Amino acid sequence: MELEQLAILVVEDDAAHAEAIRRAFLSNGVTAEIITVSTLREFREQSAQNPPDIAIMDLNLPDGRAVEVMTSPPENGAFPILLMTSFGNEHVAVEAIKSGALDYIVKSPEAFSHMPRTVERALREWNLLSDRKQSENVIRESEARFHTLSNQFNALLDTLPDRIILHGTDRQVIWANRSATSALAQAEGTDESHCFTLWHDNNVPCDRCPVVESFHTGNSIITDVASSDGKVWELRAIPVKENGQVVSVIEVCRDISEHRKLEDQLRQSQKMDAVGRLAGGVAHDFNNMLNVITGYTELALKRVAGDEKASSYLHGVLDAGRRSADLTRQLLAFSRNQVVQPRILDINKSISDEMKLLQKLISEDIRLTFIPDEDTGPILMDPTQIDQILVNLVVNARDAIEGAGDITITTANADLDEPYCQMHRGAAPGAYVCIKVSDTGNGMDAATIERIFEPFFTTKELGKGTGLGLATVYGIVKQNNGEIHAESKPGAGATFVIHIPRQHPVEAESGFESACPVSRGNETILLVEDDESNLTIARLLLEESGYTVIGSTSPSEACSLFQQHVGEISLLLSDVIMPELNGRELYEQIKVFNPDVKVLFMSGYTDDIITTRGVLPEETNFIHKPFTVTQLAEKVRMVLDGESCS
Repeated sequence: MELEQLAILVVEDDAAHAEAIRRAFLSNGVTAEIITVSTLREFREQSAQNPPDIAIMDLNLPDGRAVEVMTSPPENGAFPILLMTSFGNEHVAVEAIKSGALDYIVKSPEAFSHMPRTVERALREWNLLSDRKQSENVIRESEARFHTLSNQFNALLDTLPDRIILHGTDRQVIWANRSATSALAQAEGTDESHCFTLWHDNNVPCDRCPVVESFHTGNSIITDVASSDGKVWELRAIPVKENGQVVSVIEVCRDISEHRKLEDQLRQSQKMDAVGRLAGGVAHDFNNMLNVITGYTELALKRVAGDEKASSYLHGVLDAGRRSADLTRQLLAFSRNQVVQPRILDINKSISDEMKLLQKLISEDIRLTFIPDEDTGPILMDPTQIDQILVNLVVNARDAIEGAGDITITTANADLDEPYCQMHRGAAPGAYVCIKVSDTGNGMDAATIERIFEPFFTTKELGKGTGLGLATVYGIVKQNNGEIHAESKPGAGATFVIHIPRQHPVEAESGFESACPVSRGNETILLVEDDESNLTIARLLLEESGYTVIGSTSPSEACSLFQQHVGEISLLLSDVIMPELNGRELYEQIKVFNPDVKVLFMSGYTDDIITTRGVLPEETNFIHKPFTVTQLAEKVRMVLDGESCS
């Protein structure tokens, strides 16, 4: 806080001293609000009505001593208090600090002239106090005169979770609270009194010992260390001085393992997000190229229908293209930018329908079992994403099993509470459907579990895994506001636990395959695609289905073409992301000339222009690249016939 913004309350019955303080601020160019009162009664009234940012008080006032108000702070809240005395000694210092004062000042012209600097320093110290301020201040104050501690105060320290130890000059332990003594490495009754032996079973002080450094420098020391059990500790050494000499050091040890874990999770989340954005960009460009490859391959297959050998070659290309498209879908799922079409699903039916396919993915000596809870509620999710989750988890379980084994899928309702969510970061309290996939495989250690959902991390041999399977599952679950974690130990198998938000019971949709018949057309379509190769292949695929195509790589040119053929064009087929105008903006301009024109968007990657957080709005007609001639013809026909195909 700037000094000019402060409200300073000066409590001084000597008008000359009060004026000296005021002049000190003015002479230093500080125009703070300074209010002067001369009695404790006036102090109480003023601080109750308008609590100051700081009070500067004379120790002895006409109607009492300042320590009286510090032992009974005003109801409006505490604020720092600096005490002034006409003389200073150890007794006055102890009384001032024990009463609650932040510091005390011996009155003198020099002290008055330095008052702005003293106030600034005091406020800085006050603002730096943490949530442990009260307990640590009590510890620091009390252990400076440890022999005066009462049994009641010792009992208070014993209730604190932090380990608190008072060290003597030769680093022997003078006193320790219950939290510290409960962690002793040495057996009770030992004659040893050094902390490095009692707690660490060492014969010499530990490296980077803050207590040793605090004795040596006379400064407070804060450092972090990792213990052999994997915990991280914040060690704070606070020197206790008499006549300028360090006579003892208070050590406060706090377990900050959970705090560090949260920091690591934040860094991991940021890393996953960065890789996800990269993956989404790669998938977008790759899908555009795949669209050209698979499109030309399909057209070529129609021309060599009688050539069995050539057809087999082209089918190999088409198959490779489709597998590549599957890989990009994994990248998009991981980056949470996958185009999804969520609907209310009966999860038990979805898994049951998938069981035959899943069984084909595993060997005959592995038994796949589905155990549904019949009361499991519905979920809102894209059916294809359920398939992706199951395939990836079952394949992962299959690879973890050597020889014969079991893979079990279960479902049930689950209500997550606050304690569960505190243990599983990323989870939120509420009603969920729980899906578990368990195996009897080799299991995983804790280090592997920590990294299991990272993209491109795999424990499989080179060439036997992309490292994208579990990252894909993670991305899908998070995209659907769910929670996922793995439970495993080496040699004890593994269980992947997924929670997806549960919906109100309604009639679930039985499928997502289009019922619209694929037929040829003769309408005119305005095709807008900024990539020349994709424009060409899309034109050929549409013409193959009987349509007349007017094509353009420029949105502005497309607007002119539409005006010229406004009575002919029945459909706008446009890419989403283009220079000059995006697909949505192009459609809005074209609608001015013909509000009834139909539109179908296409893209290898979606943008918030079309989607909100990766979810396609129901009213938007969309086809994802790469697409086949059949898929494109079907989508176009459905839009022209006025049916939703989003």
